[in-house]
Amino acid sequence: MLNREEKEFESEGLLEQAAARPSDSQGSYTLLRSGLFISIFLNIAFASFTIWHCRGSHSSYDRGFATDLGAARGAIELIQHDFGGGVELDEDGNFLTDSRGSEYVGPPSPAVDQAWDYLERGMNIDLHGQEGAEVQTFRWPETGASFTGLEVFHSLHCLNKLRQALYPDAYGHAFSESHGPMRKDHIGHCLNHLRQSIQCHSDLTPMEWKRVGNKLILSTKTPHTCRDFNKIHQWALGRMTDYNGLPTVMNGTLEIVA
Repeated sequence: MLNREEKEFESEGLLEQAAARPSDSQGSYTLLRSGLFISIFLNIAFASFTIWHCRGSHSSYDRGFATDLGAARGAIELIQHDFGGGVELDEDGNFLTDSRGSEYVGPPSPAVDQAWDYLERGMNIDLHGQEGAEVQTFRWPETGASFTGLEVFHSLHCLNKLRQALYPDAYGHAFSESHGPMRKDHIGHCLNHLRQSIQCHSDLTPMEWKRVGNKLILSTKTPHTCRDFNKIHQWALGRMTDYNGLPTVMNGTLEIVA
């Protein structure tokens, strides 16, 4: 038989042991809390990685798309530009034309031709080394450079062909190359190409109609978000194909059909 003091000592020892060991419910709570913290941490880490991945790798108008030439993406810069050359109405109902861009329109003249020739410069370019490695295109046997160009210049070339088609007496020679497509085929190609280009880019800038008297007329002076063509043009001009250094072109072994 245990005396009173021994019983009290034994009871105190049992209480200390119970206090030293967490109960089953306390252990479950601790485990649940730890799991919750781990879950929150993993979710935050995953979300951070997803945001970083999207910002760094996904295509966009200002970063370039997967189908854009990688070497040219560094020339992309966005600007806001108000379109010019629209038809307007004055307060008396007379039609007026915005003169901006007038250097590209009008009857044939050396000045108009020079303006378009400069826009088309840089249409054909050579890419050397790593710049041309990604492009699946013809490579010059003399230099190994990739012969390519940016689509914007092809579209400008087509637009110039349609301008020339408006004046057959002045530009009949533009469709008479023996190695090129027939006039109607070239015009048809350019119309279809520009149609697809416009649909592809699908500019979402809202049209703005203005009322002048009892007439509603479309205003084209609305701001558009554009890639800065001047920067892209300068990039291409620095890589223009030098045909003088290509004997296969100079001696007629190879002909470029444009």
